[in-house]
Amino acid sequence: MSTPSGAVGSVEPTAPRPRSHRRPPSGRDTFLKRSGKFFTGTLLRTLAQGVLFVLLAREMSIDTYGLFVGVTALVAVVSPFASAGAPSLIFQSYAEAPGEWARHLTRGLVLTVVFGVGATVLVSAAGVAIWGSEVSALDMLCLAAADLVAWRLIEAVAASVQARGKVFVASVIPALLHVFRLVGALVLAAADEPISLRNWALTALAVSVVVCLLTTWYGLRGGGGGSWSVGPALSQARSGLLFAVGLSAQTVYNDIDKVMLSRIGTTEAAAIYAAAYRVVDFAYTPARSMSAVAYPRFFEVGREGPRAALGLARRLLPRFLMFSVPSSLLLVAMAWTMPLIFGPEYEAATLALQGLSAILVLKSIHYLAADALSGSRLQGRRTVCQIAVGVVNAGLNVWLIPAYGWQGAVVSSLLCDALLGILLWGCLVIALRRHPHRDAVVEPAAVPDRERV
Repeated sequence: MSTPSGAVGSVEPTAPRPRSHRRPPSGRDTFLKRSGKFFTGTLLRTLAQGVLFVLLAREMSIDTYGLFVGVTALVAVVSPFASAGAPSLIFQSYAEAPGEWARHLTRGLVLTVVFGVGATVLVSAAGVAIWGSEVSALDMLCLAAADLVAWRLIEAVAASVQARGKVFVASVIPALLHVFRLVGALVLAAADEPISLRNWALTALAVSVVVCLLTTWYGLRGGGGGSWSVGPALSQARSGLLFAVGLSAQTVYNDIDKVMLSRIGTTEAAAIYAAAYRVVDFAYTPARSMSAVAYPRFFEVGREGPRAALGLARRLLPRFLMFSVPSSLLLVAMAWTMPLIFGPEYEAATLALQGLSAILVLKSIHYLAADALSGSRLQGRRTVCQIAVGVVNAGLNVWLIPAYGWQGAVVSSLLCDALLGILLWGCLVIALRRHPHRDAVVEPAAVPDRERV
């Protein structure tokens, strides 16, 4: 493993210079190249999700689809707890001991199984309590298990593969699940009848289990089996739950509005809002790819403290805005195509998409600050900010959705994303005052020479 940056002057003149101190002219190109590799898989995943989203919207009745959106949003809110922060733990552990990657991965898988099964039971009971006879326990169990167990195991494997430098493969692994789910949906759509919630729930679970088993086998190859003991895995649960709580709070302000729209609003409003939000999510794909590539790097430079992580975030911010600002303007200009894509019932989604387009810029700003805090081992501060914004978002939704429907949800999302950016960057700046200055050389594009794919 290369010597950490920031140790300038600690190397004998005759010794080889640590790799982290070199400033290769192609460094930034390397970062963009790795981002491009990750973008390939992420784009495949996002396209599969987008086509699946449109297909289900057209093949389900709008009420059934609105209910489905609410259920999946509820699952998404608790999904970070299903893995107890295993992907972030894998990145952090690998930065400290890369040679023990198999042990890091198996611990993450054990955590995911234990917490995923528990989360599946709890969210299924909550779903039946929220929607009553509108959704059955079997439907909830299938949809929850597909995302809270199978999908989270796949995510943990992808994190391990990415930590080992296989960027392209790591991006393709999650995409496979969504591609095969799309194939399953196409089979259901071939029938004459509309797709029911039951049929889709069973199909999603079956496909997810098959892909999960194949992915897990691939991820463990060459690792010597690792350690499958529950005790050592659970010993990381406390640290992992800090990541999980923060991610769950992040999911709350991203998805709780869809749950609340389907419950205290209307299922039609939930479907309209979800359609617009899905398009925004698709447009964020380039920035998401760069974020995924940079995330492990934050843990590496973060060992030097928040100043080094802030340096990385500041250097990356222009690249994120280079994608998000034009994409936001493009969404506003092309929003008129929403009813052409989703159907005439989604005419109102045009205004919803125009209102939500600014989220692309806001996400680019606050995700970098959040990852800088995590990499600096200040996850607790990130978590507190995200919880606070999640609470504010829920409160605004309770006030705005009954009165204004999906328009209220749009306003709440914009306000909360802006507030989150202010809080996270504020925490990062405050942390600098408590961290002694180090003349560390931080090169955001210089990635350790791991195996490249």
